[in-house]
Amino acid sequence: MAEFTLRQLQYFVAVVDHGSVTAAARQCSISQAAASMSISQLEHAVGVELLIRTRSKTVAPTQAGVELAARARRILGLAGEIGAAVAGAFDEMRGKLRIGCSATLSPRVLPRLVGQFHRNYPAVELTFREGAAARLQEDVRNGRLDAAFVYALQSEEDLDRIEVAQVRQHLMLPADHPLAGRREIRFQDVADEPAILLDIPPAIDRVVSMMQAAGVEPKLRWPSSNMETIRSLVAHGLGYSFVNYGPGPETAADHPGVVYIPIANKLPANPVVAMLPRGVKVPRRVAVAIDFVRAAAAETDRSG
Repeated sequence: MAEFTLRQLQYFVAVVDHGSVTAAARQCSISQAAASMSISQLEHAVGVELLIRTRSKTVAPTQAGVELAARARRILGLAGEIGAAVAGAFDEMRGKLRIGCSATLSPRVLPRLVGQFHRNYPAVELTFREGAAARLQEDVRNGRLDAAFVYALQSEEDLDRIEVAQVRQHLMLPADHPLAGRREIRFQDVADEPAILLDIPPAIDRVVSMMQAAGVEPKLRWPSSNMETIRSLVAHGLGYSFVNYGPGPETAADHPGVVYIPIANKLPANPVVAMLPRGVKVPRRVAVAIDFVRAAAAETDRSG
C-alpha cells in the first residue's frame, strides 16, 4: 500500500489549485524547496507522475493527478472533521457542505436550502457556487463541490445522478400579452414574435433545437446571460422567453409584468437532478440537502 501523508496531499492540492509550486508554497507558508520535495515524495509513494512541469514554471495535473486531487480533497475534508467529531456531538451534523447550482435554478433552490441549514444545522458550514452546468460538474468531479443541482439534459454520464424534481417547460410572456390567459401554449402561437433566450451554452442551442423540431424557426433577439434582464425585457413587451418552470406561489409576486404558461408541444423530459461523484458514499449532510430540495419542490407542486 502506498504510504503518504495528509500534509503531502494538502501541498499537492494547493499546487493543483494554484498552478504553481511557488504560489502553493506561499499559500501553505512553506519554502518552495519543501513543497517540491513533498510532491516528489508523493509521486514516489503512488508510483506515477502527478504533475506536468513547463518551462514557464507553471504546472498542470496529469490524468492521474486530476483523479488523485479529487480524492485528496475528500480525504482532507474528512480529516478536518475528526477533531470536531471526537470532541463530542457525534449525532450532530457538522462539517463543510459545498453545493453548486445552475444559474437558472439557483434563485429557486439556494435561498431555502441555505435557510434550512442556517436554522437547523448551524454546525454545517454551507457554501455555494452558481454557474454553468458543465463547470459545476467539473468541480464535482475534481472534488471542489460535494454536489451540484442542474437539469438532466445538462448532466454528464461519468457522475452519479439523483433526480430531485420533475419540471415542465414554460413560455414567459408579458402579463398583458393577448395569450397571457391561456392554460397552455404552443411554440407556433408565438412563432412571429421575438425570442429572448438565455445565452448560456448549451441552453440557447437546446431551446432552438426544440423549437425547430416543432416546426418553428425562432426569431432570436437580444440574447442575455442574465435571467433578470430577460425577464425585464419580456415584461416590457419586447418578446417571449423559455423557462423550465414558472415560479411557485412563494415567488410569483417577485416577478411582476410576466406570466408563465406551460408549453403544449411534446418536449423531452428535463428534471432537476443532483450530480455526485461517481461511486462515492454520500455524506449525511449531502443526503439531507438533496432530500430537502426534493421535498421543497414537491411542496411547491402541491401548492401550485
